[in-house]
Amino acid sequence: MSALKTMASTLAILVLLCTNIYAQESSFEEVRLKNKIVPLTSNVYKLLEYHEVAGHTPILPLAKPYSKIFILKTLKSIADNDRVTERERELVNRYISDFSRESNGLQVASGSAKNTFGLIGMGTSAEVRSGVGDNSTATLILSAEPYLSGDIGNSLTFHASLGPSIEKLAPDLFYGSYTKDKQVHFPHEATGFSYLPYKFNFESMNIRTTVENKSPGYAEITEKIAVSFLYSTELNASLFDGALQFGINNQRRAWGNDFDNLTLSASARKFPAFEFKLAPLRWLRYSYLLGSLHSGKSLSGGYKSEIYGYDVGALQNNFTLHMLEVEPWEWFLLTATAGNVWVKRFEINYMIPFVFSHLSELESGDYDNLTMSIDLTFKVPNFGKIWFSFFNDEFSFIEKGNLLKMPRNRYAWQLGLVNRMPFIPHTLSSFKYSRVTPFAYTHYPETRMSNFNNRPYDMTYSNDGFNLGFYLPPNSGEFNWTLTSFAVNNLTLSMENRFIMHGTNDLASEELKLIYGDIYRHQYTNPGEDIHQYPLLDFTKDGIYDFTLSSEIRFDYRIRKSPYLDYYRLFGTIGAARTWWKENSSGVVAPTPRNFATVSIGIAIDI
Repeated sequence: MSALKTMASTLAILVLLCTNIYAQESSFEEVRLKNKIVPLTSNVYKLLEYHEVAGHTPILPLAKPYSKIFILKTLKSIADNDRVTERERELVNRYISDFSRESNGLQVASGSAKNTFGLIGMGTSAEVRSGVGDNSTATLILSAEPYLSGDIGNSLTFHASLGPSIEKLAPDLFYGSYTKDKQVHFPHEATGFSYLPYKFNFESMNIRTTVENKSPGYAEITEKIAVSFLYSTELNASLFDGALQFGINNQRRAWGNDFDNLTLSASARKFPAFEFKLAPLRWLRYSYLLGSLHSGKSLSGGYKSEIYGYDVGALQNNFTLHMLEVEPWEWFLLTATAGNVWVKRFEINYMIPFVFSHLSELESGDYDNLTMSIDLTFKVPNFGKIWFSFFNDEFSFIEKGNLLKMPRNRYAWQLGLVNRMPFIPHTLSSFKYSRVTPFAYTHYPETRMSNFNNRPYDMTYSNDGFNLGFYLPPNSGEFNWTLTSFAVNNLTLSMENRFIMHGTNDLASEELKLIYGDIYRHQYTNPGEDIHQYPLLDFTKDGIYDFTLSSEIRFDYRIRKSPYLDYYRLFGTIGAARTWWKENSSGVVAPTPRNFATVSIGIAIDI
């Protein structure tokens, strides 16, 4: 009798388990727009990292953003983990509920047929930001994005949005700054600043029209209110239960252990690209990207020649990026990445997947800007995640000596530790050090290829005025400690603390062999001179250095009591910074120290 009861109980459990699994899969099958990209601005990425370091999920893929269905399945596996607390499971289930909806935006119309679905809606946001302190001013952003989204069958999702953004942008202290004629120049000082040092960024297109005089232009910083546009596009497909994904998108991306990584970071301006991802095995992943880079401002003749003494070139490039991830053990991930910024032309050799760009260049000729990187990720049980990244722009083993201090060797590296705070519940701690050596990400203007107007090409590792890799300029270092808390329902709190060091020298100096920290100042030598004659690096002492200590608190609160929306977000920041300079023997006059604070508040309806 006892045996029969045991068998009956076991059978009942199996039936319930199978029913539950079927219900989960069925519910995900019914999810609309499942292959739509979840933007990097979503707090779900920090939540996933929180559970990753807790051991509730395997090491996550480094090529982000993820699709909605990938995030849903990952969240569901976390919710089913026995080690997850009820409070953590409650939060995860709330995100599952949010992402299971076809959209969180304002829905105007929707409909479905046998194998298709379509939706018209609206997303919108408003933000006011003000600086407090030296040369402070305000930033205003009001935007609306009507969108069209839909599914074709069960594997293809499309999305397109386009809308106006009414703006008056005020940057940070160092945006566009340069050092010349024994002075540090701040081009936007008259306009004023509203962001902490090195933190300015924006989402809209670079071209805008001022409301007052109706004149369009490529000046993103305007003293008067201007109108620009926001747009995003997606066409994504997923086959074989996600083992093969491909799409054509215009999005921000982050390919690395951290959003502010060395290869392709979230601070890089978005660009259109074709990409696909392969995951044939649990421990093997390959990601590929072929994108188009641009900079409208660089198209004018003699761009920045008044600063550098030469035309830095027109930025009209393609960008190829390969990433191979191998996870031989659950606690270790090895990642190899190869990138290439190359002049726009129909060079099939650079478009082929699986062939790292350095091999292609050996056949096509040295006309382009190649990079490679290695990432090591370790998960330590009951502790967290440790990761290391080495980015190689160019490295030479010809000379003997301390290779890591030779400016000829252009590289960057990061070391990071991510764990849950032991004494603060539901809080993620991320500490990292980043170092970018002089001349990393730089490249001489390419004059050997025609662009039909007798101008050189800008071959720097950048897009639309922002670095593709780490957000700081060359010859920089940063200590960064960020805390992210999910302790309060519907509220995400974060505090980012930074200590930044950056150095450069006078662009007008007659001595060529100096250490510079400017992406447009490549390592230059006269014909016949040896590039190895540059002095060895002496970080914080081989030029004029700026030092910034800053702290910023952010909040993001989801308000759910609305008759028309699942939620809308109230967000804001408050931060302070101090910047000072040390001139060393550079001959440049150190500016007076600057104290600065900023506060912002905004509201958003997500798409």
